[in-house]
Amino acid sequence: HWVSGWTDWNLVLDTRGGPNWADNFVDSPIIVNASVQEFYKQPMYYALGHFSKALPRGSVRIYSQLEQPSFQAAKNMTATKLDYAAFKTPDSSLVVVVLNRGNDKFALKIKDASSTGSIQKIIKERSITTLMWHA
Repeated sequence: HWVSGWTDWNLVLDTRGGPNWADNFVDSPIIVNASVQEFYKQPMYYALGHFSKALPRGSVRIYSQLEQPSFQAAKNMTATKLDYAAFKTPDSSLVVVVLNRGNDKFALKIKDASSTGSIQKIIKERSITTLMWHA
């Protein structure tokens, strides 16, 4: 993937999803309704802000792996709507951002390969959760 940075194509658009040179009217983090002098912060505005607060410049994405729990331990919890990414910050802190798109909470256990400890957290339904710790 080799991504070194990412910026949304358009951070602010009008209520039609423009203007843009390609005439492919799309969504954006902020929508401006100039006729009534209002603007609307969309959900992706808050998602971008969530990552920006937890990941300072110089943070790098690191390898992480999701292991499915056993059926008995999982009960009705499923990881199919769970997305996540792990990062290392310049001060060597570790950050895991978890997005639960599902309508059920999820019991998460994070094992840090560099230590013997683990973190257990219930990830609420339809939420973004950030976990941070010093390695």
